[in-house]
Amino acid sequence: MKLNGLVIRSLEEIAGRGANAVTYRAGKKFGHEVAQYFQKREDVEGALHELSDLLRGQYSFEVWKPEDKETFIIEENGETFIYLVFHDCIVRQTLRRNGLDQGGPLCQTLFGYVVGAVEEITGRKAKLEIVHTGPNACLKKLILK
Repeated sequence: MKLNGLVIRSLEEIAGRGANAVTYRAGKKFGHEVAQYFQKREDVEGALHELSDLLRGQYSFEVWKPEDKETFIIEENGETFIYLVFHDCIVRQTLRRNGLDQGGPLCQTLFGYVVGAVEEITGRKAKLEIVHTGPNACLKKLILK
């Protein structure tokens, strides 16, 4: 954890804002590579459950819906998305241990990984955005295209 924190801090010092793009791209490539071994499916919820099972022990996330919504997959303002709550997260713990802010390059690695895996499994383009970060959980919005 300490080494990862120092690597990320050094990358930020050297690459500045470009560090996010580098780590996101690396995570996305890795997500695509790993997900090649998954069964292809159009069911995004099923793909996310399978991905969550695979990541258990490093990351724990679940699909979530606001109380006023009927389904996990939400269509609003021409956008299709699903919320993900990340509970146990090795990235968040590493950042806390090293005094680094959430949302930076190490988080971008996880974002890229999830997006790459979802794209590979479902054949749909995706994007992951932060809705909320916290010490015990983070809420992300997976936008499907």
